[in-house]
Amino acid sequence: MKAAGALLVLLFVCLSEVGAQGDPGGSGSERGNGAEPATLLQPDLWTELEKLRGMVLNLGTTVVDMRAETREGLSNVEGEGQSLSHVEGEVEKQRDSVSDLLVELGITKHEMDRIAKENAEMAAKLSTGEKEREDLQARLSSSETKVQVLETRLGSSETKVQVLENRLSSSETSVEALKKESEAHLAQLSSVENRLADTDNKVQELWNKPQIAFSVGLSNDGQVGPFNSVTTLVYKRVITNIGNSYNPSTGIFTSPVKGVYHFRFTAAFFGKSSEFVYIYMYKNGQRLMYNQGWNNHGRMESISNGMIVELEEGDTVYMRIPNGHMLYDNSSNYNTWSGVLVYSM
Repeated sequence: MKAAGALLVLLFVCLSEVGAQGDPGGSGSERGNGAEPATLLQPDLWTELEKLRGMVLNLGTTVVDMRAETREGLSNVEGEGQSLSHVEGEVEKQRDSVSDLLVELGITKHEMDRIAKENAEMAAKLSTGEKEREDLQARLSSSETKVQVLETRLGSSETKVQVLENRLSSSETSVEALKKESEAHLAQLSSVENRLADTDNKVQELWNKPQIAFSVGLSNDGQVGPFNSVTTLVYKRVITNIGNSYNPSTGIFTSPVKGVYHFRFTAAFFGKSSEFVYIYMYKNGQRLMYNQGWNNHGRMESISNGMIVELEEGDTVYMRIPNGHMLYDNSSNYNTWSGVLVYSM
């Protein structure tokens, strides 16, 4: 009986220690350190411990009751050895059960220590995680500040971009206007260049065109004629003979190129009153022009005329007077004959 009582005392002490370690409402050092209760990590284990604790309490109550009953029974039936032996057997069985429970309780205590250690490690990790979270929160706050600064700068940049786009659009409009103006100037320049090219061509044509012109006077001897037959006038005094197409020895102009020519003459005479004067222009032996003048006063009288003639290369033109008539000339050039190439063909 004393052994059973000692066993019960040991059992209560163990249960008290287990209760102190696992009591959720307790104020153990782990709660003081901020660690979470073990029940939060191993709810099934605590349930089993509570069941085990209940069983131990029930067993202790049963043993106490049995001890009281045994004492009472011993006092009444001390002679009944068989009943006492039976009770001792039951006590022995309960003792064995308590031993088993103590073993399980030791295992449970070891498991509780392991869980407590894991809880402490987890709490340390949670503390480290909290610091890291606060670190990350601070970094996130700093990043948000930087993002706000960047957004502000981005807004400013977008404003500047908009201003630049507006300026670019205005510049593009100006460039387009300048482009159109340049195109108009280029068109005008092209037109001027074409006209200049045409002018150059014409100038080149004129430059390459044969330069034919002559102007001659009849004589310095005074009276010329009269002659016994129709006579070709030889203008001996050469004033101009560009191209040398007029022959001062024969008085004949020979066309060097096909073209249009302009000829003009002046004829003068004086002497007797009531006298006629005649002068002709010939081309290749055919008379082109017949001219007649009348002197009714006996002083200087003159006639003049001109003609545009188309000539082939090698055609000849010259002036003639009929027989029995005369002209008068001196250094004053009263009688002249001129010709010029208007344009070649």
